[in-house]
Amino acid sequence: MRRDSFSEVLFEVLYLVFAFLLQGSIVGYLAIGPVRPDLILGSVAYIALRRGPFHATIAGFLVGLFQDLSFGGGLGLNSFCKSVIGFAAGRASSGLYKERYWTQVVVLACSVMFHDIIYFAVLYPGDIKDLALSVLRVSIGSAVYTALVCSGYDYLMQRIFSRRETVARETPLVPPEQQVF
Repeated sequence: MRRDSFSEVLFEVLYLVFAFLLQGSIVGYLAIGPVRPDLILGSVAYIALRRGPFHATIAGFLVGLFQDLSFGGGLGLNSFCKSVIGFAAGRASSGLYKERYWTQVVVLACSVMFHDIIYFAVLYPGDIKDLALSVLRVSIGSAVYTALVCSGYDYLMQRIFSRRETVARETPLVPPEQQVF
């Protein structure tokens, strides 16, 4: 079993804290009608891609609880939705080639869609019309917007903290018979 280094856990905490602060301060100005990016959910999805379902579930629960306490709404609703999405994204991405940009964008967009479906299903219990209207009106645009904005946020955070995600290659780029020593 791999032990977590202090720097990896610290990066995750700072990643979520900065997303939380930006969500509460700047993201409101980025809204296009009812559509706004969700940096907090995007951060949970990126943790799910990098670290797996365990870390993402814990991160989703904690940051969702802080979001419930800070921004209002139903207490526990964001923590429930974000922990479910963290677990699901972590499990679903286990067989994916996660280093690809488009794979990350699709996982982010799907995470937002499923989060919003769960959120609106709890918010509008038994009312399929309002659920469908909310998904069509808000969720589709929010999924695309969040995926694009969070990709930029992740790139900036990786650069600020000088983290380099490297992929170990099983085969060399140049065949052995063509290598010059």
